[in-house]
Amino acid sequence: MKLDISVKAQIDEAKYLATENTWRYRAIIRCMYKCYEKMKYWLYKEEIYEILKKYEEFADYSEDYLKNDLDSLVSWKNLIAVADTTKVRTVDEFKNRAFRYQLSPYTIEIERMLMKLENMTVENNASLECTLVERFRELLERYDSIALKEDKEVYEWWKLLNKSFKELNQNYQDYISRFYSPKTEELMKTTEFLMFKESFIIYLRDFIRGLQLNSVLIKKLLKDISDDAIKKIIDKVLAHEKTIPNINTNIKEDEFIEIHQGRFRSIKDWFFTHKGKEPLIEQLIDNTNHIIRKITRFASQLADKRNNSANRKEEYRKIAKLFSECKDMEEANKLSSLVFGVFNTKHIKGDETRVTESINSSIYDEVPTKVITKPRVRTYREKIIKNPIIDKRAKKEERLKKILKKRKMEKELMERFILNDQIDFAKLPKLTQKDRVVLLRWLSKGKGSKKGLGKTEFGREYSVTKYDCQECIKIKCEDGIFTMPHYVIKFKKEE
Repeated sequence: MKLDISVKAQIDEAKYLATENTWRYRAIIRCMYKCYEKMKYWLYKEEIYEILKKYEEFADYSEDYLKNDLDSLVSWKNLIAVADTTKVRTVDEFKNRAFRYQLSPYTIEIERMLMKLENMTVENNASLECTLVERFRELLERYDSIALKEDKEVYEWWKLLNKSFKELNQNYQDYISRFYSPKTEELMKTTEFLMFKESFIIYLRDFIRGLQLNSVLIKKLLKDISDDAIKKIIDKVLAHEKTIPNINTNIKEDEFIEIHQGRFRSIKDWFFTHKGKEPLIEQLIDNTNHIIRKITRFASQLADKRNNSANRKEEYRKIAKLFSECKDMEEANKLSSLVFGVFNTKHIKGDETRVTESINSSIYDEVPTKVITKPRVRTYREKIIKNPIIDKRAKKEERLKKILKKRKMEKELMERFILNDQIDFAKLPKLTQKDRVVLLRWLSKGKGSKKGLGKTEFGREYSVTKYDCQECIKIKCEDGIFTMPHYVIKFKKEE
């Protein structure tokens, strides 16, 4: 891929802007351009000379110098010279014929550009108006209906869309660059700036709010527009562009399509992350927030500076009078806390989650948070909570009575099964569940000991004996038949 030859060529028409006598060349061109705007396209040398002589700088300027300058400008293609032969009658008159001069098209465009550059510092189009974003969103919302329209309507919509985006982009860049200029920074350090601080911050916050609300909708609209759809739109724009009659203008279709596709990519890059780069809209929000913080910081510094330099003699006198009029010490203490605040204040920092991110939110609007502080000394220990011993003797006695009563009932019941100081499991009558549990507990306790001995809850000692018979015995119980080996519990005789 090679550069176009027109890109590499030198521009002779721009040579008059950077030479030793530029001030003379520019003055000639500017005078002729003003005449051009008055629709006086052709000028004689004498007319140009007459205009230049009105300025002090050209007091010593002669017609010979002017002739040489005009020849130079003609050689650089800034002027088109045409000989006036209408009144020539002799050869001498032909040799000394007069020339009329006209600005070339290139020079007219250069002069327009120069005037625009000269007026850039005067014009102030920089703004952060939320309406710029809203207008761009409204144009995008018309996409579905405009895509099916005629070429002319599509052309006009596309031009408006590009113009709106260009205006939004240019205005925000101008605004940000102006804000960071040394002149603006010096202005913010003056006390007059405090008058505009609140309105300035409100203006910026409204812009951020509008930008965030509209950007979500714009992203959704841009996602719905495919590359093929944009290709069709650009084809329609190109088709209508061809119908516009232009002299000496050849439209290069490939270049035209590439330029307009690139413009749409630039629009998408403004709102979406591209190749890992943060979208410009996020940068704009960050820059605007930074401006707000900067304004607040400067305003705070100005307020501190003004307060420090203020004469507080009257304020101190007024406070002293208020203290002298206090009824008692308690009222004076209250006044002191109001005037001087809390002595020996402690600042407690924490990583708490706030409900709002607003820097204007008062501490009284925040949700309170409990913070437990501990002494930062080695001897500190957590306090042990001492609980008094509760007197539970009444409960214990009551519980003991219940247990003894229960044991007594069990003893009376179990003595029914003791015959001849022994309990033969093969001869037991029908058992309840409770009886069976007690008997099996005694049996298990006796078998568990090495000597086969045990002791009941009532204090009687016993031994467990197992009869060597192959068949198991069956005990009738209220809840079924219980099968087990033949055991006998033998008690010692009571003395």
